[in-house]
Amino acid sequence: MSLGLLVVAVPVVLLVALATVVIVVVLVVGRSSAPDPSQAAAAARRHAGGVSAIAWLGLVLAPVLGPALSGTVRGPAQGVLLGLVPTVAGVLFVGVHAVGELTWPRPTGTVRRAGLDRRTTADVAPRGLRGFLWGWTALVLVLAVVGGAVATGGRQVSRVVEDGGMSAGPFPGWFYGLPLLVACLVVAAATEAVLHVVASRPAVVDAQPRWDLALRQLSAHRVLRGAQLVVGLTAAGVLLYGGLAVRNISHALVEDGATSLPHLVIGTIALALAVVVGLTTVVVAVLPGRPAGALAVPTGPLPDALPR
Repeated sequence: MSLGLLVVAVPVVLLVALATVVIVVVLVVGRSSAPDPSQAAAAARRHAGGVSAIAWLGLVLAPVLGPALSGTVRGPAQGVLLGLVPTVAGVLFVGVHAVGELTWPRPTGTVRRAGLDRRTTADVAPRGLRGFLWGWTALVLVLAVVGGAVATGGRQVSRVVEDGGMSAGPFPGWFYGLPLLVACLVVAAATEAVLHVVASRPAVVDAQPRWDLALRQLSAHRVLRGAQLVVGLTAAGVLLYGGLAVRNISHALVEDGATSLPHLVIGTIALALAVVVGLTTVVVAVLPGRPAGALAVPTGPLPDALPR
């Protein structure tokens, strides 16, 4: 494996490790021992939990396969493919949740009782998590625009020195930044589509509206934390490689060894922000949602009865 490929692949390996930690924490902390209000509620909760586990498994496996597939491509395109690994994993993650919502257990029986309250995406999606998803997406947009404006040839950053010039890369100019931005927008848009399905899916039979809403909110929490994770890690990666490239050109390869303090400061700030963004998105992904069972109430007559 070449040194360049090794340097690019290290964040991918870290992503696998971080996602594994998230899975363990989610499965352990997110468990609830509270009783379910009905058999239909128990089936719905198991279905939602199984979908979440499969989605996280896909999120881990995709980064493992990414470097292997990128090995079939040479040149700068290899860096683009490796950079897209987190968001491709995110698309798979959101896709599994979409399939899970579309295969949601349907009401059965001769008489079905369920609430008829209409839910919207705003009702079920945690505002903070949704804000993180679009905040990271906006950050990638800003970084792509700035990187594209200052890059040389779309994938390097340059500096003029006394006896000529020097360049460093990979740098997130348009060559790298535009595909990453499009991929992040796809993840964000797909997540919004899944949230809409969560809000409009059939109500759980023989469960109070409060319990049904709590399960919807838990489902929305699960899809949002994974989606914001991959977009946040993409933003952190852009800051990381951008900062490294800018720092590299801060030291001129000339006899007097002149150092550009502005480039050094900007590069260092970008690296620090990469660490902050990366750690923040991981912490947000680890925070568990409130189990629906925590809001379980005894099953009682519901005001709305749905005939078969």
